[in-house]
Parts: sequence; C-alpha cells; structure tokens
Amino acid sequence: MKLSANSPTRKQGILMFTILIAAYVVFATNWVAGSNLSKQITDYYFNGEKVSPIISEVVNYTITIARIIANLLAAFILIKLHPKKAAILALFCLCFSFFAIFTHNYWLYTFSRMIMAFGGSMIIVFINSFVAKFIPNDKKIMTSAIITAAYNVGAALVAILFLLFKEHFVEDWRYTMIGFSIFSIILFICWLMFSHDFEPTITWKHPNYFVYKLLIESKEILHEEDAKKYTYADGFKDKFIYVFSLGFGGFLFLYVMPLVSLPRVVAEHAHNTSFKPEFMILTVTLGGIIGTLFSLMVTRKLNFRRKPFLISHGVLMIGFMALGLAFVSTNVVLSYVMFSLSGFFMYSQYPVYLNLPYELPNMNSQRLTIMFGIFWAFGYAIYTLFNFTWSLVLNHFGYNSSIIFYLLGSLIYIIFVFTFPETRPKK
Repeated sequence: MKLSANSPTRKQGILMFTILIAAYVVFATNWVAGSNLSKQITDYYFNGEKVSPIISEVVNYTITIARIIANLLAAFILIKLHPKKAAILALFCLCFSFFAIFTHNYWLYTFSRMIMAFGGSMIIVFINSFVAKFIPNDKKIMTSAIITAAYNVGAALVAILFLLFKEHFVEDWRYTMIGFSIFSIILFICWLMFSHDFEPTITWKHPNYFVYKLLIESKEILHEEDAKKYTYADGFKDKFIYVFSLGFGGFLFLYVMPLVSLPRVVAEHAHNTSFKPEFMILTVTLGGIIGTLFSLMVTRKLNFRRKPFLISHGVLMIGFMALGLAFVSTNVVLSYVMFSLSGFFMYSQYPVYLNLPYELPNMNSQRLTIMFGIFWAFGYAIYTLFNFTWSLVLNHFGYNSSIIFYLLGSLIYIIFVFTFPETRPKK
C-alpha cells in the first residue's frame, strides 16, 4: 500500500494531531466525569438502592482492563489499518461514551464504557506516528509535554466545571454526560472530514517510534547492540520487567485514585462541608501539569543518579498525599496544598521513571518495545487489582482502613525502586 504520492502536508498533519490530542482530553473528561457521577448513575440503574463499593467501582475496573488490552493491540491495529483507519476505529470506540448513556442496564453501560476506554487508550498510542511524521524536531519536547499533560488537562477541566456547576450536573447525570460525550462524536466527524492517510513510521522491526528514537539518542548508546533476538518469552523471564511493572502499578494506584475513586469517598467521610472533591481532583492535576513541565524543561537537562531521585520523589508524593488526606477534616486549604505538592512530585519524576529502561546496558529497540508492552499491561493489571481490593476493604472494614490500604499499596513504588539498577552510578 503506497501512500507517499498523496502524503498529507505538515499543516494537515498538525490538524490531525490536534484532533487526536483533543480526543484524548475528551476521553479523560468522560472517565473522570463518570466517576464523579457514579452515585447518581448507580442510583438510576439500581432504583436508588445502596450498592457496595465494588459495584460502583466496576466501571473503573473495566476501563483499566480495556487500557491493558488496547496497549497490547494498538501497534498491530495501526500497522494493519494505517493511521487514518486505525484512528477511525479508535474514535468510533470513543463514541461509546455517548451510546452508554442510553443503555437500559448497568452492565451494558459498563461494557459501553469499556469500549470507550479501549478507543481512548489506542488514541494515545496512535498519536506517536503523527508526532513522528509531522512535528518538527525543535517542537517535539513541547509536544511531549502536551501529550503527557493531556489526561491531567481533561481531569482538571472536569474539576473546574463541577466546581462551578455541580448542582446542575448532579440533577440528571444523563444530560451532564451527554454534554461531555457529544464532543467524541464531533471529533469523530471532524476526523472523517479532515484526516488523510500515510505510511506509519512504525514497523514490525521498530514497532514503537519513540522507543527507537529515545534509544538511539541515549548518551550511552551510539548504535543498536547486535544482541540476540529478544522475544516475549524472554520478557516474561526478565526480572526487571516484573519489578518495574510492580513499581509502576503502585504509582498508578497513587495517581489515578485521587482522580476517579477517592474524592467522592473522602467527601462522604471528611465530616467537613468545606471539603470539595472537585478541588482534590483539580489540585492533584494542576500539580501534575506543573511537575510535567518542570521535568521536561529542567530535570531532563541535569545529570543525576536515578535511584535516589526516584526514591526521594516517591517518599514526597506519598507523604504529601497522606498529609492531604489527614487534613481534610480540619484544614481543607492545607489539604489542597498537600494534594498539589503530591501531584507535582508524581509528575516531576514520571519521565525519569519511564526513561530508565532506555538507560539499561545492552539495550535494543526490539527488547524495549516488548518490555514496554508488558510494562503497561502489567502496570494497569496491578492497579486494577489494587483498586478492586481497595473496594473490598472499604466495603468490609471502613473508610480509615481503605485509606491505610491505599497508602500502603502505593508504597510498593518505593519498595521496588530500591531493586532497580542504578543507570547513573557515581563517577
């Protein structure tokens, strides 16, 4: 399939990139808004009957499961369908955020949201090919910041809107979700109107453009190592993959919960009417956005030992989150400050954490591609398991026990960072 003769212009490519990044923001808004309205949604489907936290959280379980599947299949779909059709599939799946509203059964609603998440998760993988093809090299750092911050932007937007219009939003969750999800249909139509196809940068030899690009730009590696072929069987035997994935699962548990599950539960048990769950979401996400920019603009230019940096930031992000949760009943302003600091330290280290595999010795693009496929799948699987267990603890042992479990579960990030090799040893 030769497409080079009609290859889109850079202007057209940037427009397509903009549509996709907007679609990922829309995915984030739909996920976070749905989580904020989970009580109204379960009341609607269960006729006002009280349901266990496991039932109210089941949508979040399926969303993260969909993200696992999407990360494993996205490269295959992109290669088979090419960027235009692959994005059509992803954007159509995202439209299930709209279709879910009209389902007459909670389980159909849950399944529709799972399809939505499958589409949203593929979008963030597909967007790499558009960056590789159309974004100038001197703009790639800022583009990376935009992609990294996209989910936080969507979550922050929901938090602001709920702060301003919460009374109206909770009156009828369906009208509220129509308002958020209609943008998925608008972007799907825009894609059909303005998209153009091209040969994707990725191939089976180098399935992930950024894996290959970051590898060859590494200070330690001047060329790819002529190592033996690295397979998924080798990956499942690689100890580093397991410790890295377990640490990543702890990070996800700490970060995602304050955006989708914790705010409503904390508000119910804070015994402080001044506490606004929307402010919790907003402060964590704004801190994360600032942390992302700080890391990309400052941290990436410094040469420092990785393990002490990651461990200290891990202690700070968990410590500030714990302090924020401790202060919600007595001093909400101080708790919001703690949440924002936690978000900052989460994302000021995030690029350093994800870059660590690139710095390992004897690395090649094939090994990295397989490793990252397993990392993302295992990381979200661990987060889903922790989220489910947290719901059980909340249901059977109460709020205080669930908070203790949340913080202890997040600690596995620090525990497993201790097992990492130091890629910047002392000279």
